[in-house]
Amino acid sequence: MKIKLLNPALMATLVLTLSLFAGSLSAQEDQEAQASVPLQMLSYPLIESLDSRNVLFKQYQQAVQEASMAEIRGDLPTALEFYSYKAGKKDTAMLLSSRCAIRYDSLVTLNSIAENGESLEGRTIILPTANGLYIPHDPQTPIEILLAKEHSKDLLEGKYPTLVINGKKFYFMKGVRFSPAQRAYFLIPGMRLPLDKSVLTSSFGMRISPISGKWKFHKGIDMAAPIGSNIYACKSGTATTVVKMNPTYGNYVVLRHDDGMTSLYAHMNDISVAKDQKVSTGQVLGHVGTTGMSTGPHLHFEIHLNGEAQDPQKYLRNY
Repeated sequence: MKIKLLNPALMATLVLTLSLFAGSLSAQEDQEAQASVPLQMLSYPLIESLDSRNVLFKQYQQAVQEASMAEIRGDLPTALEFYSYKAGKKDTAMLLSSRCAIRYDSLVTLNSIAENGESLEGRTIILPTANGLYIPHDPQTPIEILLAKEHSKDLLEGKYPTLVINGKKFYFMKGVRFSPAQRAYFLIPGMRLPLDKSVLTSSFGMRISPISGKWKFHKGIDMAAPIGSNIYACKSGTATTVVKMNPTYGNYVVLRHDDGMTSLYAHMNDISVAKDQKVSTGQVLGHVGTTGMSTGPHLHFEIHLNGEAQDPQKYLRNY
């Protein structure tokens, strides 16, 4: 991939390579497939104000528009330009995205912003002109780790170039967006664990059913805990389903959250909420039990996004 340097005063330090991970996406050094080609630029033009009267901001907006038109045409960007901006008190990723006409997932990945609503006050934010995912070689935040994991195959195969931006290596996935699961993970911060303490006894995906002994898709995760342990709402929402003594799930509750997400809590000993009741994050829904098709006390926990089962471990911080 060639980068044409249109305006040296506006370019970042870029190193284009075809890189392969050395075993995994980690802090280890990458084994580069081709020699790097450094473009020696050391600074990013600082936009003092995101105001249309600011000459540098107008210049940035024009560069974003040109890059967007190239993306629509399916062209390779003729230039990769980066500007900088010192965030104010009220600035968030979504506000900057709207003001700068650049996708929020581009800003988030380039600047290691962990979750929606995170205060950026005082931080110098790098503003790209080209949309895409900027996945660091050394992922640190939960969303970076999730992206690195889900795109690992393409990155390992060297399908995307490496850029060195502000001294940090990124895989640049031009034009690629957050998937629905990644978008939900970022936009719904603060999702808490449904139990205070538990042991993960069964993960999401195909498994041998402990009941039938046959291979079956497991739509959630199983979290073992003592009978009577509190079960908490992972996120605020509405109890759309409250069922007692279902043959499979036993006593269970389904909460509807924002953005097309639902969560399910099954095998409960008892239920503490009523149908159509609004609940807040961390509110007690009931207690751990072993009702329904269960081999021991545990919580079966599911997350669905627009009707499709998701791996809950992608959404639960530190689990």
